[in-house]
Amino acid sequence: MKPPLPAAPIPSIYQDAQHYDLLAQMTAPADLPFYLRQVEQQGGPVLELGCGTGRLCLPIAATGVETIGIDNAPALLDQARAKAEMAKLDVTLLAGDYRDFALQRSLALIILPYNAANHLLDLESIDACFAAARRHMTAESRFILDTFNPDPKSLAVDPQREDVILDYHDPHRQQRVVMTERNTYDPATQINRVTWRYQIGGQPDARVDEIDMRVFFPQELDGLLQHSGFTIERKLGDYTGRSFGSRSSKQLCVCRLSGGPSRG
Repeated sequence: MKPPLPAAPIPSIYQDAQHYDLLAQMTAPADLPFYLRQVEQQGGPVLELGCGTGRLCLPIAATGVETIGIDNAPALLDQARAKAEMAKLDVTLLAGDYRDFALQRSLALIILPYNAANHLLDLESIDACFAAARRHMTAESRFILDTFNPDPKSLAVDPQREDVILDYHDPHRQQRVVMTERNTYDPATQINRVTWRYQIGGQPDARVDEIDMRVFFPQELDGLLQHSGFTIERKLGDYTGRSFGSRSSKQLCVCRLSGGPSRG
């Protein structure tokens, strides 16, 4: 029996739910319609891995489909539960590690959305997450993984380069915030360390967040999924359903268990 994986660290950005929600409003992609279409096709129950404050799983639950969310960040889950209670939504929100979960049931649809897969920093974590998802699937189930398609030019930028990515008014602080980003990519580990610095009310470095993101190259990701017992039924390049290509910004992999029936 394999020893348990060490607990995944919780970056500071995921420890402040109010701040995380504010950033999500400005930066999260328009991916909800895509997932609602998948839910309409697959039905429930639906499991979201890395559900955060419920940006996706709460609207999915609002359709009446049985919905479960898993996350390891207590602050984000508390925010999701408060939102669900306010909206009177019936949704199950569980504290847990999406590299190792056991719900003792099968799901119609499992989603690992918006770069949540990039928190799987090593092969052991990737294998564990994919195996856990596979254990909760039947031949009719689908597993959807959404990550960015890496641009080699952006990974090769000077690690000292710092770019302004957001300039906004924080309604909670009633202050102007200027947010900059710095990327330090390690080709040996394929991990990109992202550093966000916040100038708040004119004060430099009033807040600093760091987060490590595993980069998945297209052929590598396909191989990892296939090695883990999945067949990629469709690989899309955006949320409108366009097929994946060299210039696609996204890698959206819609997977079934190998040997299961295909819908094309």
